[in-house]
Amino acid sequence: MAKCIAESIQPDRFGVWGLYLIGSVKNGTAGPASDIDLLIHFRGSVPQMRELQCWLDGWGQCLAETNRLRTGEICDTLLDVHFVTDENIKNQSSFASHIGAVTDGARPLFLKT
Repeated sequence: MAKCIAESIQPDRFGVWGLYLIGSVKNGTAGPASDIDLLIHFRGSVPQMRELQCWLDGWGQCLAETNRLRTGEICDTLLDVHFVTDENIKNQSSFASHIGAVTDGARPLFLKT
């Protein structure tokens, strides 16, 4: 599903420069109650951020309902999204340190252009 999100997202519309998978889904250790951890390299405006968050919220709710029907696990959303900026990446702060990391690095998801 992370790959579907990456293929569906419109980078220019939302100000997305990169999308990465991190966490248990990337590591192959996710269970029925695990969420999908996404790391988004964002270069857009405040309105683009709001629109992107709404778009991702729709995905998260839909995935949560699909997961409930398949597994019985109840949650509000199945997406855990973390945003990083150029400055975060430059300083390797917070979640940005996953990008390019040698151990447990973020897996890039390819965006359609």
